[in-house]
Amino acid sequence: MTSRFDIFNATQEPFSDEKESANFLRTARDRFGVLNLSYWFLGSSRAVPDRMTWFSTYDENYTQLYMKEYSPLKDSAFHLCFSRLLPLDWDEARVSDDTVKDIHQIAERYGIGRHGISIPIRELGVGDAMFSINFDCDDRHWGEVRRELVNEVHLFAHYYHQRVKKLIAQQQRPIGEGFELSPREREVLMWAAEGKTASETATILKLSTSAVNLYAARAMSKLRAHTKTQAVAIAVRNSMFN
Repeated sequence: MTSRFDIFNATQEPFSDEKESANFLRTARDRFGVLNLSYWFLGSSRAVPDRMTWFSTYDENYTQLYMKEYSPLKDSAFHLCFSRLLPLDWDEARVSDDTVKDIHQIAERYGIGRHGISIPIRELGVGDAMFSINFDCDDRHWGEVRRELVNEVHLFAHYYHQRVKKLIAQQQRPIGEGFELSPREREVLMWAAEGKTASETATILKLSTSAVNLYAARAMSKLRAHTKTQAVAIAVRNSMFN
């Protein structure tokens, strides 16, 4: 495989917005000739990721399902990836955990290939990120494909992180007095943290399900969270349930 990424001639400027970073990822996917590329930024804590950001070329229906059913909070592949310095082969993740195996089976139904590599990225004072490459080939060819891809993609992963991290930092807003949750908003997130659905929370708090969803949406807006899971993570991280 010929080189398809030249770090010395690549621009070092940060992405101007999410659209540019997403378009760049799609272009890189085509340049590398792979099925998908994915970048996760988790913030300063992997156990309670407080600033989750996800850019990928995956099917949007899959990304929505993944965030609803799993997210990095329930996906042990993240723990496995960050327990090492070297890239993680998805084959290893599948055989080590049934949840990861289930996630991969669901992903394949959305056109995501069976094989892949995830690269841990750590930067002191900035946070942890994970870059993944997804490929579709017969099992017997994967070893050869992996050897051809890993070095170049490893370099590209860190390059992409350098360009996107400033964009992510610009989007973050400190949580202070202007973002205090109301008692109901806090209660709804607390029960979500316990794994309760909106319907179950409604029964516990003697509210309608629509009211619970409204409180959750308000909390997400205040915390600048894209999902309820992320809102819970931010609240936990900032000791908002104490």
